[in-house]
Amino acid sequence: MSVKVVLPEKLTICDHPIVKHNLGLLRNVQTNPEMFRSCTKRIAEFLFIKASEDIPTKKKIVQTPMMPASVETIPDSIEIIVAPILRAGLVFSEAACEILPTARIHHIGLFRDEETLKPVTYYNNMPKQVDKAKNTYAYILDPMLATGGSAMAALKVFEDLEIPEYNIKFISLICAPEGINKVHLEYPNVEIITACVDESLNQDGYIIPGLGDAGDRAFNTEY
Repeated sequence: MSVKVVLPEKLTICDHPIVKHNLGLLRNVQTNPEMFRSCTKRIAEFLFIKASEDIPTKKKIVQTPMMPASVETIPDSIEIIVAPILRAGLVFSEAACEILPTARIHHIGLFRDEETLKPVTYYNNMPKQVDKAKNTYAYILDPMLATGGSAMAALKVFEDLEIPEYNIKFISLICAPEGINKVHLEYPNVEIITACVDESLNQDGYIIPGLGDAGDRAFNTEY
């Protein structure tokens, strides 16, 4: 049974035809790991470009081969943090690094306890503080937003760094309504950017129809 999303205005669904096509390939159980990674990266590029649309720019004058010209660039005062949730978020971070090579990459290692469905942190190399919190833009990358447990744990890290909610984006391949609702009830100003919102979760906390375990499929560790 479908679950209603509480705050659709804080949800951006990227429905570009290339995104739809690659998502269809990801869902197919016959798609091999190499193709799975390629499709994930392709979708991630679209999602990350969409998510980063509001990064501020500043005008300055540069010299072209012909004459001076006014251009807009991201000022040095802006800090950008990309935080992939391990493991599957690593494929996302490749796309983010290509688009914004000056971004700081900080990894968050989480896994879900299969009995409690709660996140367990096993790695975190986030800084203890940031000097320019209000000028920091953060992007959390996780292919699956299911129960919302891992998302909440990652968001708490950025909350503790005092980065404003409206500067934080959560980027995911597919989402379950339950996860979206959970995030927005606690963090109403965090925008979620995704390729699709699926029907709901099954009794084991997996997204349906979903695409399986993104980490296992990307890194060929399904048995």
